[in-house]
Amino acid sequence: MMLLLSMGVFSAMAQNQPGMVIDQIVGVVGDNIIMQSEIEIEFAQLRKEFPQAPDTMKCEILKQRLVDKVMLCKAQLDSVVVSDDRVEGELEKRLQYFARQMGGIKAMEEFYGKSITEIKATNREKIKDGLLVQEVQQKALKDIKVSPTDIKKYFNELAETDSLPFYSAEVEIAQIVLQPKVSKEAKEIAYEKISELRERIVNGESFNTLALIYSDDKGSATNGGDLGFFTRGDMVPEFEATAFRLRPDSVSKIIETKFGYHILKLVDRKGDNIDVRHILIRPKIFTTDIQKARELLDSILWQVKIDSITFEKAAKKYSDDVQTKSNGGFITEGSTGTTKVPIDELDKSLYFRIEGMKAGEISEPELITLPGPDREQAWRVLYLKSESKPHRANLRDDYQKFQAIAENRKKAKALNDFINKNKKQFYIHISDEYKNCLSIQNFIK
Repeated sequence: MMLLLSMGVFSAMAQNQPGMVIDQIVGVVGDNIIMQSEIEIEFAQLRKEFPQAPDTMKCEILKQRLVDKVMLCKAQLDSVVVSDDRVEGELEKRLQYFARQMGGIKAMEEFYGKSITEIKATNREKIKDGLLVQEVQQKALKDIKVSPTDIKKYFNELAETDSLPFYSAEVEIAQIVLQPKVSKEAKEIAYEKISELRERIVNGESFNTLALIYSDDKGSATNGGDLGFFTRGDMVPEFEATAFRLRPDSVSKIIETKFGYHILKLVDRKGDNIDVRHILIRPKIFTTDIQKARELLDSILWQVKIDSITFEKAAKKYSDDVQTKSNGGFITEGSTGTTKVPIDELDKSLYFRIEGMKAGEISEPELITLPGPDREQAWRVLYLKSESKPHRANLRDDYQKFQAIAENRKKAKALNDFINKNKKQFYIHISDEYKNCLSIQNFIK
């Protein structure tokens, strides 16, 4: 059973795709319905990753949806509440992720054929439901822990049946990533540039043309800076505060956000929605800024070398990589979350970087290009904590793995017991098309 929630939280955006199949209800739990389109979309996504996935996986997808709906009904019954701020924060985080993948907000709007406001409206309730499910699941599993006895018992069960897995070569790698910081001089230059552009517009030059030529927001620049319609809560606060005070045909004063300096012009207003154009000028990172970041990284590494601070603590304190920072810089294996990562699962750039390093060594800093449309640069240094050769599983080398697996098994059983206990409180109906699915027989009354 999946312990990560589906409930549209991870695939909510996909449900806006054009070309949907003719829809029908395939499941009902309480007042909550499951549509055939939900199953088809998730199955199509699965087929992209695993082309050989059998049609029977639709049964597993429906099973997970039924589990989610039971937990949603339980949340509604127990009057579980998630704040609007939390919903909006989660929605914004997912929108930004999809926008980065697609090359910007405008590209995402064109793909889905909807404005950012419409996309948000379509997915807001799905996000809220997903968070409610998350609350119920966390409460059901909060006391689940595994002891060393549980881990050893699971290991012995596999050993007795000669089922211990064989693991490929693995490594433990941590990293510190430092991004150059924008200098005061760079901000002054950017401010002067956008001031000049604003003056040219006020003096009669075309906002659209100057946005096309000069704006650093390439997603909107091709449309003359037009962002399309949005409403309150869609943009960063400083941008929004100015945008909603704009008068027709007026050009805003210069505003600063975390992205840089902007000037705005109102295009249209429809009720609580507005359409504006903007020009963004980002302060540039200069060679001297890159060099200063390198010098800072060198000083951090010197502290590590003289044992003034451990690499892990330095990563937590200084690294700019949000995915590994809180974990002491360690890159984790996807399925179990352990720090020992199979070599054949490493990104090629990482593999070639650690090739030839010995356990305990720290690499020389390298200048890398970060993923994303902005192609920002950063310094990265790697720490090879340990490496292991291909081997049959054992508790000395693989304790983390068995701990994670034993805990997931225990959580899966606890969640299954929770569902079986609580599903009796709610009306459940499954369409005839799915009634032969073996995995959902316990949901059929």
